[in-house]
Amino acid sequence: MWRYTALPVKVAILDARACIPVLIFVLYWSWTTAYVAFFGILFFTVISWFGLTVPAVVRLMRRVLVGPVRPAVPAWQKRRLA
Repeated sequence: MWRYTALPVKVAILDARACIPVLIFVLYWSWTTAYVAFFGILFFTVISWFGLTVPAVVRLMRRVLVGPVRPAVPAWQKRRLA
């Protein structure tokens, strides 16, 4: 019963988060929202193909933006002239 609770939620083969752009498209039909829904489904499909979730992708992008230097002490607590 509790075996699959840690896995991402899927609707058919799509990640459940990919249904949000589709819902927006269904509620407001236009070509723009169709493109947003298509690229949303494509984005969520690609990250799930790599085995990632949305929080993991956010952490990955943060790591790419920050770079390899991760100081342990915040900048306001460093002793500069000591």
